[in-house]
Amino acid sequence: MQGEHVLDGIAVGVITVNSKGIVCTVNKPAAALLSLEGEKFVGLKIDDIIPEARMGNILNAGERQQSIQWLIGDETIIITSKPLVQEEAPAGAVITLQKLSELKDLLLDFQTMQALKTEIENLNTLNNQLMTAFDYCFDEVYVTDGQGYTVFVSKACEKFYGVNARDMLGKHVNQLEKDGIFSHSVSREVLQKKHQVSLIQGTNKGRKLLVTANPVFSESGDIELIVTISRDITETSNLKDKLVETEELSKMYLSEIERLKTGQSQSQELVVVSEPMKQIMDTVKRIAKVDSTIFIEGESGVGKGVVASRIHQQSKRAEKAFISVNCGAIPENLIESELFGYESGAFTGAQKGGKKGLFEAANGGSIFLDEIGELPLSLQVKLLHVIQEKKLRRIGGNKDIIVDVRIIAATNRNIQQLVQQGKFREDLFYRLNVIPLSIPPLRHRRGDIIPLIEQFLKKFNDIYRLKKQVSEPALEALSAYNWPGNVRELENLIERLVVTSDTNRIDTCHLPDHLTNSANKNQKGVMVLNICPLKRATEEMESQLIQKAHERYKNTYRIAEALQINQSTVVRKMHKYFGDKEEADNK
Repeated sequence: MQGEHVLDGIAVGVITVNSKGIVCTVNKPAAALLSLEGEKFVGLKIDDIIPEARMGNILNAGERQQSIQWLIGDETIIITSKPLVQEEAPAGAVITLQKLSELKDLLLDFQTMQALKTEIENLNTLNNQLMTAFDYCFDEVYVTDGQGYTVFVSKACEKFYGVNARDMLGKHVNQLEKDGIFSHSVSREVLQKKHQVSLIQGTNKGRKLLVTANPVFSESGDIELIVTISRDITETSNLKDKLVETEELSKMYLSEIERLKTGQSQSQELVVVSEPMKQIMDTVKRIAKVDSTIFIEGESGVGKGVVASRIHQQSKRAEKAFISVNCGAIPENLIESELFGYESGAFTGAQKGGKKGLFEAANGGSIFLDEIGELPLSLQVKLLHVIQEKKLRRIGGNKDIIVDVRIIAATNRNIQQLVQQGKFREDLFYRLNVIPLSIPPLRHRRGDIIPLIEQFLKKFNDIYRLKKQVSEPALEALSAYNWPGNVRELENLIERLVVTSDTNRIDTCHLPDHLTNSANKNQKGVMVLNICPLKRATEEMESQLIQKAHERYKNTYRIAEALQINQSTVVRKMHKYFGDKEEADNK
């Protein structure tokens, strides 16, 4: 370097040390005076080379200058030490060595001394400029010596680690790693592998850094320095995570759209044959005309979404949007923004211009909140406010937005038990439960099973262009099964049977073992759900038995054969329980 050539050209010996007293440079006259090669001094402590130098007085005690005499052989050497100051603190020192016999000539060589002073000043200026440039750099510059001790770090470390740059100087990377300043030291990796290393590093401030460290080798092949450049990629990493969440949400929405399409198709083909479903549909017709909040309860798969869609279609809001939301399918950290929307800049990654929530999208129409029991308690308060005040406020917003929405909620959980456990707000439950609607499971409305089988059979025959039929024994087994998964389980099984059966006739041999075994168990008994007078129970069972047989056979002679009674008895019983309507149906 130019500075080193200038120092070598000076007649006096010059040694420079850093703030720790480590030798940085030795010019040729100094090496000659000490009768050693200058390169061997670099990196050693000056006190080990010249104990009489007492550098602690300069570097620590703050002395401005000191001069001593040192005897080397027959020669008396004048050693003068002067501190180098940076930001009002000692940054190192310059040591000059002169033979006493040459002092007179040296003192007369004013130009040489002036050149030395000027060069040192220039070096200090260049050093200050480099330090300033590094401090204004977005990336952190971190340098260690060949043993892993910190010799320089730029001010970016204060943002990355929350510590002052001075507090890191002189510390070993292992100690900094042990103190939790950063995790997985890249300098340590370079010392072991002796080549460039890049990795992702975590800091005690929760930052993520992309760190690249390069070794600087001496002529002998040893590592002299390790220069590390660290770039903060925290925001980039957060944006990547947000992108993954958005992609997952997009997939969920696509799935929800397909489910809605299926739900609309199902609602048009809703099977209403059994008495319980007829009663529910009668209720649906009445409540669809008003805007009261509806709370639908029922096991998973009973068709709560289909009933909610039917309510909307029969209401005065039918021409407006019907938004279906599965509260259990949206991640908890996203559900508030999805339901209520957000303003521009509300959070990192927020869409410019903000975004409408699903309540705003349903304005004028209906919103179906499925699995309402999964809604976090923090959002239950906000939903209660929307129900009571008919207005909402977006995340990051400062104004209320009026919304006109019919709310239909549903759950397959015991919501009153959740209220007792403190997992669901009691006041919200009362607000939602204005009109309760309970959908019975399929096992309690067996009159719908065969019509549903026929509907699904036609659907999948049309889709796969097949002509499958279900045998009478298979129908009986399917009717006797309890269907814990309700209509959804029935639909999935029919599709499976249509696709996998090897003949056009689906028989009991094609049914799953658990279904036929369950059917055989159920064939021997009658389900008793409650206690009532025996006469009333007998009449109720007789009435349902006659109705079920009529739904299947449509003919009094076939009904009599199936029930093993006279045809005249069938006619009399039908007249008793159903009046003239059933007689007219048989004519």
